[in-house]
Amino acid sequence: MDSSTVAIEKQTKGKWKGFFSERFSEALRENKLDSFSADSSYAAAIFPLLKALGWKNISRELVEALPHCAEEIDLVDLRNVLVNLGYDSTSKKGQLKIIKAELYPCLFISEEGDVFVLLERRGDELDYFDCDKGLEVKVADISELPHKGTTYFFTDNATAVGGSLAESNQSGWFDNMVARFRKLLMHLFAMTFVINMAALLVPLFIMLIYDKVIGAKSLESLPLLLSGVGILILADLVLRYFRAKIMGAVAGRMDYLIGVETFKQLLYLPPMFSERSTVTAQLSRLKQFESVRNFFTGPNASIVMELPFVFIFLIAIAFLAGAIALIPLVMAITYVVFAFVWLPNLNKKVLRSGKARTNRQGMLIQTFDGRREIKAIGGESVWQGRFRELSAEAINSNHRTFITNAFMTNLSQSIMTLTGVSVLGFGAMSVMEGTMTIGALIATMALVWRALSPIQGAFLSISKLQQTWLAMKQIDQLMRLKIERKDAHSGLMTKGMFGAVKMDRVSFRYGPDQDPVLLGVSFDAKQGEVVAIVGYTGSGKSTLLKLIAGMYKPQAGSLLMDEQDIRQLNVMELRRSIAYVPQEVQMFHGTIAQNMRLNNGLASDKELEEAAEKAGVLEDIQKLPNGFNTRIGDGSINKYPPGFLRAISIARALVSPAKIILLDEPGTSLDEESDRRLMKQIEQLKGDRTVIIVSHRPSHIRLADKAVLLDKGTVQFVGDPGEAVSMMMGIKK
Repeated sequence: MDSSTVAIEKQTKGKWKGFFSERFSEALRENKLDSFSADSSYAAAIFPLLKALGWKNISRELVEALPHCAEEIDLVDLRNVLVNLGYDSTSKKGQLKIIKAELYPCLFISEEGDVFVLLERRGDELDYFDCDKGLEVKVADISELPHKGTTYFFTDNATAVGGSLAESNQSGWFDNMVARFRKLLMHLFAMTFVINMAALLVPLFIMLIYDKVIGAKSLESLPLLLSGVGILILADLVLRYFRAKIMGAVAGRMDYLIGVETFKQLLYLPPMFSERSTVTAQLSRLKQFESVRNFFTGPNASIVMELPFVFIFLIAIAFLAGAIALIPLVMAITYVVFAFVWLPNLNKKVLRSGKARTNRQGMLIQTFDGRREIKAIGGESVWQGRFRELSAEAINSNHRTFITNAFMTNLSQSIMTLTGVSVLGFGAMSVMEGTMTIGALIATMALVWRALSPIQGAFLSISKLQQTWLAMKQIDQLMRLKIERKDAHSGLMTKGMFGAVKMDRVSFRYGPDQDPVLLGVSFDAKQGEVVAIVGYTGSGKSTLLKLIAGMYKPQAGSLLMDEQDIRQLNVMELRRSIAYVPQEVQMFHGTIAQNMRLNNGLASDKELEEAAEKAGVLEDIQKLPNGFNTRIGDGSINKYPPGFLRAISIARALVSPAKIILLDEPGTSLDEESDRRLMKQIEQLKGDRTVIIVSHRPSHIRLADKAVLLDKGTVQFVGDPGEAVSMMMGIKK
């Protein structure tokens, strides 16, 4: 089952139609699910099915599990939603009456397309929900419902979705994943065995034709032998087709699992693991994982499955030609020796080529991100020269790799040719001596080619096979990293938080070989206070803010939220209870409304408007052709002024019901009018929410109830904001 959700963008008459997630959220807020369910049978099935499965009614997590930009949902979307909430599903076609009572609740779709949620069965009587006819639970005899259709069974896998594989310490993640396909892989090896047996019999048939038909001039047996050869060739063709089909299914499923699980692992890794790596390095790492998919979709998987059967062909050659079988055996050993001798040199060239491509790709990303700055400083010629050098290195390293691969190809072909000539020469001598028939010689030649072909293929693909092996090891290493757990049933955990923050001798460093960024920091922010964090660049202000936001954990000391150490809290829920406005504004694919609802999926349209008004951006949004439904977050983001995007980011924080708001240099890119609105907004938040603001602007600092002055990671002063400004500017009172 493909559980990926795809954003579907449709535009009608210049107006954006309402996305399903937004309409669902609105119906959930206003308790109008009855009228909403009429839009889609599958939408109507969501709540009854979840209720029957025992899902706790945490509306926010349900909204977050919905497709991001889909206008309607279908069966795939419904299964995606349930997967996101922790329920795996399997399907089975057949009659309704054979579904056992212990398999209820389940989803039943008749052959006519009617959708039913089957709740409970008692003998021939069952409780069900007709998704096409309203929200009323009905009781009926099983014979009154459609007889045939497809049933979908759901298993509560909330504690193990993507976790059971990742958390297993008994063996590697990849081994556990492959174990899921054990039966299919056994089928593949069985089919490969039959294919090889067919390939073994064809030369024997040919030998019989030469020795028994042509040699004895007996045409009576020729039709029978030819029929046998034809049947074998047809069976080989059919089996190869089905093997390819199964391998395609395995490859697709593995591709999905690897892509989804590694993406989830990266997403839930602590920020420390990822934010220090460049985007290019992370993309390059993910790109390497594609080699695993290419292994199964390309010829390499077939080659690996064929290799164990080489010995069968060598035994058959020994049976037919005696000592001549030593020739292909020696050549097979020669392939292995050359592979081990040549592999280190090839690896160096492949690594150099990969590094050169990564560097060139990194420069392309930098160019697209900073093309305005390049234009502004007139650096086109310098930048072009750098790119020319990187391109030259990439092409040169690729050329060396190409030469090496070409040499290996020619070498393997020479070995194959030498083997064929040697077998033919010694075989001819055996024929002339009378110890071997012509038919046996021809059969031996065919078997030699068949035996050495997989070895030659493995020899030529050795670099790709090693790349696949390294990718598997990298996947295992990634999946062993400890992630931040997302407990789907912890929605009420932070209900009692009211916004008090206290730091007591907190220290933090980014690496064991680096100096502390924060050292013994102590201060507190009472509920409803505005606290300004001030200091020069590099003093640790942004790091302090990220600690409060739960991005990092203190390595010494304690950070308390309402007297609770944050290390004892669920990190996902902690972050949801805090509204954080980073220094660099980031908008994500979707509409303005969707971006503003990221931290509060149940926010109403009125709440969006109120937050936008407080941020001073409501009028600007309403002037847009599609208002809050205007797409943002892709290439079109560059056409909006920085102050507008900054204001939306602040409005996004205000939509959140969080009582703690963190502002990291909120005045960046704001014009004078926008800055005045921001200051007024901070004044209005006093007493209602706890605001911790990092800023260099004295006007922002003086708005605070108190200021914390940092210098080289240590607290120099806590107290009056005006005095902190004076100390920062080096003015003594």
